[in-house]
Amino acid sequence: MAKKRRYRPVHEAYLTEWLGLKFPPGTWRTSVKLGDMLIRPEASTLTPSERRLLLPFAAEADAIVLYKKTLWIIEAMVRHEPGAGEDLLKYKALVPYTSSLQPYKDWPIKLVILTPLELGWYEQFYRSLGIQVEYYSPPWIIEYITSYPRRFWRGRLATLGGAA
Repeated sequence: MAKKRRYRPVHEAYLTEWLGLKFPPGTWRTSVKLGDMLIRPEASTLTPSERRLLLPFAAEADAIVLYKKTLWIIEAMVRHEPGAGEDLLKYKALVPYTSSLQPYKDWPIKLVILTPLELGWYEQFYRSLGIQVEYYSPPWIIEYITSYPRRFWRGRLATLGGAA
């Protein structure tokens, strides 16, 4: 029987390390709930504890950065998640409906997938959607990724289009 792998929470550490290197302190937040202005009017009758029950169902961007008059929406992808691009497009559409982002809703928006993975065809696809791909590969994340079987390192379409 194969030894069960112990869960290691690395996603948040990976993201915050990159944010700290790339942007000045105070310009970014992680785990940002989006679309709170879309909550139906009848939900206003809920108690605060009942409203908290709705939070797990809200869209949540990995990070929002407000820097140089640009709003960045960051999605970190430590393991292959083909829905990351779709999530970013959804988050962009929710910005006008997010009360905490109202002062910035007219700023240009940059969508970014942060990853240590080789994306191959997916990178071309994301770029065609206006999504920037940022590669960040500190040694500790490479050690984490290589602890998984290679089939988890990249998606099935990663080698199409001549990419390695």
